[in-house]
Amino acid sequence: MTVPLIQVEGVVKKYDDRPTILDGVTFSVDGGAFVTIYGKSGCGKTTLLNIIGGLDRPSAGEIIIDGLRLGEMNEDGLAKTRMNKIGFVFQDYNLLQDLTIRENVSLPLLLSRKKDGKRVDDLLRRFDIEDIAKVTANKVSGGEAQRAAIARAMANDPKIILADEPTGNLDAENTQNVIEMFQLARREFGTTIVLATHDEDIAKHATRSIRLVDGKTKD
Repeated sequence: MTVPLIQVEGVVKKYDDRPTILDGVTFSVDGGAFVTIYGKSGCGKTTLLNIIGGLDRPSAGEIIIDGLRLGEMNEDGLAKTRMNKIGFVFQDYNLLQDLTIRENVSLPLLLSRKKDGKRVDDLLRRFDIEDIAKVTANKVSGGEAQRAAIARAMANDPKIILADEPTGNLDAENTQNVIEMFQLARREFGTTIVLATHDEDIAKHATRSIRLVDGKTKD
């Protein structure tokens, strides 16, 4: 029996002064899948991604990533798991504006003390940004910035990419291009994609869509 790459088991997230954000969320994701977490703004999508990625801890429940229980890890263990297994893509790109596109894509390799110029060159080519490799991030378009952000997320060859509204700032053409980049990562690298979105059209591109309503999931 194949063990899912991501297991979300009874996850609850609540704060003392706010309504419960996540209320017993349970689902699993197989390796190589493209899953969207779909729901309206404020429904808890970002909170759920942050918990899956070990950036936040649940009030109750468990996250298991590639057989590793995040709840049993200290902060150093979570950081190591993120570095080795998870890439993040955000709505606002989060590129360092004074660095070139190549330098941004290279950052995860530098942080993990790896030197792999060939991989960086390959990612720049595959994500169609090699022509702007020497351009600083503050001088590229939104679509180019997001492709660079995806390439950066792929630098350490993660098993999983968690993407939080990655097309929220893009027009229709660039949205389609970015979705194709996620499909490329899945197809050519075998990367598992978990993408949060409020856009029903984007959810249609996934192999599976999980709707988040009132803190609970509906397939």
